[in-house]
Amino acid sequence: MQTVSRTSDLVGRRTLLRLAIGGAASLATASLIGACSAPASPAASPTQPPPAPTQPPAAPTAPPATGPTSAPAAVPTQAGAAAPTGAANADGVIPSPGPDVPEAYLKLPPVFQSVNAVPGRGTKVTAAFISYNPPVPPRDQNLYWQELEKRLGTTYEPTIIPADAYREKMAALVAGGDLPDLTGIEQLNAPDLLKTVNQGAFTDLTPYLDGDALQTYPNLAKIPDYGWKNVRVKKKIYGVPIVRFIPDRALYFHDDWLQTFGGVKPKNADEFLNLMVRFTKEDPAGHGKPDSFGLGGWGGLWYAFPFFTMMFRVPHQWRLNGDGSLTSAVETPEYRQAIEYMKRLYDAGVYHPDSASMTTQQAKDAFLAGKFGGYCDGWNGVQMMRFNFRQIDPNNPAASILVPPGFDGGDPAVERSQGFFGMTCIPAKVGQDQERTKELLRIMDYATAPFGSEEYTFLRWGIAGVHYELQGGAPIQNDRGRTEVGSLSSGIGRRNDVFYYPDAPDDARLMQQWCEDQVKYGINNPTYGLYSPTSIAKAQELGQLTLDRMTAMITGQDQLTNFDSFVADWRSRGGDQMRQEFEQELKS
Repeated sequence: MQTVSRTSDLVGRRTLLRLAIGGAASLATASLIGACSAPASPAASPTQPPPAPTQPPAAPTAPPATGPTSAPAAVPTQAGAAAPTGAANADGVIPSPGPDVPEAYLKLPPVFQSVNAVPGRGTKVTAAFISYNPPVPPRDQNLYWQELEKRLGTTYEPTIIPADAYREKMAALVAGGDLPDLTGIEQLNAPDLLKTVNQGAFTDLTPYLDGDALQTYPNLAKIPDYGWKNVRVKKKIYGVPIVRFIPDRALYFHDDWLQTFGGVKPKNADEFLNLMVRFTKEDPAGHGKPDSFGLGGWGGLWYAFPFFTMMFRVPHQWRLNGDGSLTSAVETPEYRQAIEYMKRLYDAGVYHPDSASMTTQQAKDAFLAGKFGGYCDGWNGVQMMRFNFRQIDPNNPAASILVPPGFDGGDPAVERSQGFFGMTCIPAKVGQDQERTKELLRIMDYATAPFGSEEYTFLRWGIAGVHYELQGGAPIQNDRGRTEVGSLSSGIGRRNDVFYYPDAPDDARLMQQWCEDQVKYGINNPTYGLYSPTSIAKAQELGQLTLDRMTAMITGQDQLTNFDSFVADWRSRGGDQMRQEFEQELKS
């Protein structure tokens, strides 16, 4: 099954709402509890050598969870952007400046080989996973697919599911009782999948992937520590994490507009409001008349919830108290202060009037066209937005990330993601065969080859001279590459833990700097890795309740004095039960 896959409005709203409204939905996004018996320790990999490389190394990081990545055009550093502090060494590498901040690459590192044998045994391997890319041509018309099978040593039959159909399709696969060998669990878009894991649907991989056993799979062993830490549930591993960067949401920001007004970033809530008013009442876009607004967005995120909850230091969904109890974000005075502030912004007229009815793509296009100065989106996608701006003006990529100031001039509290987008699991039935399990793990090991390796180059870009060309030492994918590669391999394993953008090296500097700026203020969700049946069952309902009530209060359709009644409703309709279940998990 392969159909066109874009970041649909429905999926975007559902995913972003969960991440934006601190504590409202409180999904147990990594709560995977299994009931499978532990297999024996894995054995060494086979010794058959891999096929000879067909192209030189090159590859930027894997595409972000919010959509595909395109190769950017050459561009100088953005005017007015935060000055990167990292210095590159002789190999063009800017070392990590601190924990959970990846390296940045200004050029490709020397090629190396990360696997020493073909991982497969000539068997057929089925897979199912979410995709944000268009469909690819069938095997007999796809040289990349054919080469991938050769390198994996298997007949590869994936079911590539578009994001907006993922929940429905996965539910059908679960109901059919015949899950593919490699099943991609993306719990943000399909939280009900956690039930199947809790019921023992997938193999406990801990004996294969914990401690010294992990070294059997050297590429998996190179996955950042936070990936393995956060993917665990009750000290067990049920899937290989598809890692992503730690920062989560961000405010995409017209830095070029800021320069028009002196280039000084706001240091508190009042200064931010004043800047948004200027964006709205003056002409920062240079259109000849005031026709822009300070803020925009789409659907339920048009008030930029996450930016302001972070500004007011709202807990990341839950606050863990000293006595082991939990307080939901919506129960805190900080959350109420954030809502009151958003109403101030609304009353000041800084929101684009069409924001609530815009689709995801319409909001992105409006930001690109200069209709508003900022909106919230997935953190990593800002580099793609910079690429889009460069197509309009190569000298001004414009898109920046604005780290929220503390409302009082102090530090913000920036939400940290779990560091993985999803995980690739092996069904319990398949896992009963230990040799088959080892084969599948070797295939995932190949698919998670580290940046700069010959394997990564092929997985990300395809075959040199067929799918991409080296231009100035940078891999530039052609139309055939974009068409044939798609998501064929990214669903079974993917690396996204370095910054590298072939023709825009300064973007790597900037992304690393912005990552450091966000991570240093980071706060975790204390319920990561915990399982709450009520959270799974009630997440959508409570998220919609929160969105509806907060929208009414912000727009004046309801009074802020009714905030306490909203909290009471939230608690009675599942919030208290979620709390009880999470607290019990913490105790155990």
